[in-house]
Amino acid sequence: MHTKQKLTATQLQIYNYIVANKKEVKDITLRELAGILSVSPASVVRTLKALGYKHYYDLQNEIKEELNRNKVVDDITYQAQYYFSQDFLTDYDKKIAHFKKIASKTKDFIFFGIGSSGDLCEYGARQFVNNGRNAFAIGDPYYPVELSRDLFHGKTVIVLSVSGEGQPTIDQVKNFRQLGATIVSITNNEDNTIAHLSDLNFAYHLEFKIIGQTINLTTQVPVVYLLERLSRALNTTGQ
Repeated sequence: MHTKQKLTATQLQIYNYIVANKKEVKDITLRELAGILSVSPASVVRTLKALGYKHYYDLQNEIKEELNRNKVVDDITYQAQYYFSQDFLTDYDKKIAHFKKIASKTKDFIFFGIGSSGDLCEYGARQFVNNGRNAFAIGDPYYPVELSRDLFHGKTVIVLSVSGEGQPTIDQVKNFRQLGATIVSITNNEDNTIAHLSDLNFAYHLEFKIIGQTINLTTQVPVVYLLERLSRALNTTGQ
């Protein structure tokens, strides 16, 4: 899809649905899409224009081309290729600059995530340590943050969550904030509770892949990329 400009809340809702449901969007009408999202057809049209599309069928044709390419390579390769081909990657530059300012005032980094995100927290913490900063990971959703005698002023918590809506993670983020921590999050999109609670959010906008209620197969290639990019930025903090 085209570069995501500054969108309104409604436009962002439409954008995120399209990204997560491309197979459905390619076969439904504009009015049907509007009905699913409980928005007006005019709102969909304005969103498409903000994304650089003249017509709804231009979006559908682009989606069909992407899905056809997906048949040629395996899904993970396709998702990675799609992610690294997006123009919004250049938008990370401003956020990286913001992160450097946060890092310059940070004494310790804490990585927090649950499940697969928790595993990546361990990786992220090690990358930060390798780049000369004190960091550790917490993967326990019930870690008694609120009982800590050590207030979190001067500490930055990097939260990993695909959906940004897991209640145990949300509760912990609120605890960290209340204790004075700065929150940086990496989520699939920026329209979720954890992103809204964060001082800085990085979103990667890929299709959700969920089996049942709990098994999340959404690729984490963008998360690894962002963790490494953030860790490398530590070497240039203050420059």
